[in-house]
Amino acid sequence: MRRTALVGPRPRRLVPTAIAVVLAVGFVAGIMIFGAATRAALLDEYARAARNVDVALTAAEGTRLPLSTVDDVGRVGGVTAVEGRMAEQAPLVDRQGRLVTEFGAPGHAVDVGDHPELRPFDLRTGQVPQADGEAALDARTARRTGFRVGDTVALVGADEQRHEFRLVGIVDITGVDGGNTSTVVLTRPALVRLTGATGYREVVAVVADGTVPSDVVSRVTTTGKVRTGDQLRRDLAREAFGQIDGLLVGLQLFAAVAVLVAALVIANTFNILLAQRMRETALLRCVGATRAQVFRRVVAEAAAVGFAGATLGIGVGLAIGFGLSRGAALPGIGLPSGRLVVGVPPVLVALLLGVVLTIVSALVPAVRATRVPPIAALRVTPLGGGGGRRGRVVLVVVAAVLVLGGAALTMVGLRTGDPQTAMAIVMAGGSCVFLAVLLLSPLFIGPLVSALGWLPGLFVGVPVRLAAANARRNPGRTAATTAALLVGVALMAGGSTIAATVNRTAEAQLNLAFPVDYLLTPAVTSGDRTATVPPSVTAGLRTDPTFELVAAVRHDTAKTSSGALRVGTIDEAAIGTAYRPAVTAGRLADLRPGTAVVSSGSDVLVGRRVGDQLRLTGGGGRTITVTVAATVQSATLVGDVVITGADFGTLFPAAAGDSLVMLRTATGVSAVTARDRLDTVLATHPLVQVDDLAEFRDARNAAIDQIVAVIAVLLALALIIALVGIANTLALSVLERTRESALLRALGLTRGQLRATLLAEALLMAAAGAVVGVTFGLVYGWLTADAAFGDVDTKVAIPVGQLAAFVGLAALAGALAAVLPSRRAANAAVVVALAD
Repeated sequence: MRRTALVGPRPRRLVPTAIAVVLAVGFVAGIMIFGAATRAALLDEYARAARNVDVALTAAEGTRLPLSTVDDVGRVGGVTAVEGRMAEQAPLVDRQGRLVTEFGAPGHAVDVGDHPELRPFDLRTGQVPQADGEAALDARTARRTGFRVGDTVALVGADEQRHEFRLVGIVDITGVDGGNTSTVVLTRPALVRLTGATGYREVVAVVADGTVPSDVVSRVTTTGKVRTGDQLRRDLAREAFGQIDGLLVGLQLFAAVAVLVAALVIANTFNILLAQRMRETALLRCVGATRAQVFRRVVAEAAAVGFAGATLGIGVGLAIGFGLSRGAALPGIGLPSGRLVVGVPPVLVALLLGVVLTIVSALVPAVRATRVPPIAALRVTPLGGGGGRRGRVVLVVVAAVLVLGGAALTMVGLRTGDPQTAMAIVMAGGSCVFLAVLLLSPLFIGPLVSALGWLPGLFVGVPVRLAAANARRNPGRTAATTAALLVGVALMAGGSTIAATVNRTAEAQLNLAFPVDYLLTPAVTSGDRTATVPPSVTAGLRTDPTFELVAAVRHDTAKTSSGALRVGTIDEAAIGTAYRPAVTAGRLADLRPGTAVVSSGSDVLVGRRVGDQLRLTGGGGRTITVTVAATVQSATLVGDVVITGADFGTLFPAAAGDSLVMLRTATGVSAVTARDRLDTVLATHPLVQVDDLAEFRDARNAAIDQIVAVIAVLLALALIIALVGIANTLALSVLERTRESALLRALGLTRGQLRATLLAEALLMAAAGAVVGVTFGLVYGWLTADAAFGDVDTKVAIPVGQLAAFVGLAALAGALAAVLPSRRAANAAVVVALAD
């Protein structure tokens, strides 16, 4: 039996199964290799801050260690070297005079230090700053801004004025607090004059050989956090790995999809192979083979295929890991790229996954093979399509339970307030419904194939009608063949629908709430001072004919019975123009002194409605009571609670400057002219940043398109596995129908017509899977997006072009998968095939 298991089957019939294993295992191994490589690269990058460090003292948030800390640590026994590290906010200005920020946060400056071995950066090109007028810039920001060694860079100091430095070097450094903001290296005197630094953000020390760092830590007294170098490295590692954990989870989900699709392909292949080998199995039973031996034979065959596929999959995993590593280093993602790290875990997981996946997928076909009586199996019978009426009834009942459960979960999710929880519940419901679709597919896939082939059959004739009949003849096999394709297409269609709906809804909300062209906001600054847009900027823009609308927004934090929230006010003339959110109750026009507009998602509305009173407590204990005049659909940049300017002044009398300024360009003024004018006005106010909403929309659209593209590329692997399954199924069914094809040829069907029949059969199966997948993805993509937006009016967007492309590409790829099987069938000699 062992010899029969290893030699009996024709190896080429198992090659597509091995390919499915190779791709699935390769994806999983590639993700593991990519994760290990990226973790190592991140660890190397973050480890610069802890290099050669034995003891580290870190200041508490918002504070600094005194300058005397260096001397105090240096006097501790066993300490051989001490370095104080300064790091202060120092916004960088680009070549156009605009602030370089990351999510509204400006950059920092660090000092070059006195001990090269304790510097938290590596010099890439040029040299480190040695004079007060010199600076070095981090490599990431240098790429982003185009600055090179020899250029002049400008930083905004504590006096809010520009200070110029000559760029003498480019360094590799992890941003302050692990962020990605710009980082400039200066000499310590230059940094102190620029930022007014009065202390250290961190003090690091080296201890003598034989000294235990933890003993030094116990003898250090400080107001900050004291750690050994090893503790610091572990903390930095956790911070570093947090950047990639979410990405790896997403990739692992795609890997799970690839494994699922491969399992479907493998199970379908073994079902067909064992059905075709009924006579061989029966002969083995007749000569004494037991059911257990037949079962072990199939399992051994699956294990051999799985091991071979897993071995090759490791090589594919190396290529996938390399590609992911290089792709993650692109500007849009920005993860560091390092050498590939191939350890024992990816190899073991790949081998185990390949073998276990193939064995598990072949278990059901193996059990079926043991249930055929020896005498009954001696006749040639096709693979059954159903399992009898009783089996179909059970199938329908199970599917109905799944549909009802999935529908109930979906309804619960759509009524859940928390968007993340709602999405998770809706997706769980969708999974139940999708499983029901897979179970019911043998019942509806045949009629669907017939429907898809009806119109082409009228024009093309016999080949398409024969193709539809062949696919309909064995609905179980057709459903199993299309299931793998259905999974991939459903996910792609769902992702595209979610992305398009999110994009359209966000665009509608943005246009509804802020029909303006520019937003002026203050850069996030350190210290206790609240950043605002200077009143002089707003006053100057009001008199500028370039802009037809200048609306100032002020907001601050107030306390209510439900907790703290943001209270804001906007110019009265802007209500209904620059500020016009969707109203859910009351009227926006009723906002006047003593009233307020409240976001419908705010906790303060619990137990309240339009007409009820709300008590607000501002700075200094000042309190006002307002009446809820209207509720609006969602929170905006103006605030959770919007009141009039007079009430705001009463509640926050010390407020100075504007938190936000909205601008709309005058009719006939080009975007270039408006932006140039803004840059001129803000030249003396470098800490005011401009958000171009047109650029924001373009950037958002580009980001969504990039996400869809990434999803499509990742799911392409699942589609490739599915197409391998279609090609495999068709090739095996061609072998099974050798005599039938020869008889058709003998009755007058030409070689071209036979090829067209098999091509049409594959095309119809792929199209049927694509149609079902697109339909399901469209419905649950919309429901998931609707759950994500909560009480916001979701604008459903159907990406017709992308969905049509999915169906077309799936059908085309299915036809391509049938090229070789159809050619083999058409080239077979009629007499030989009839005599087989």
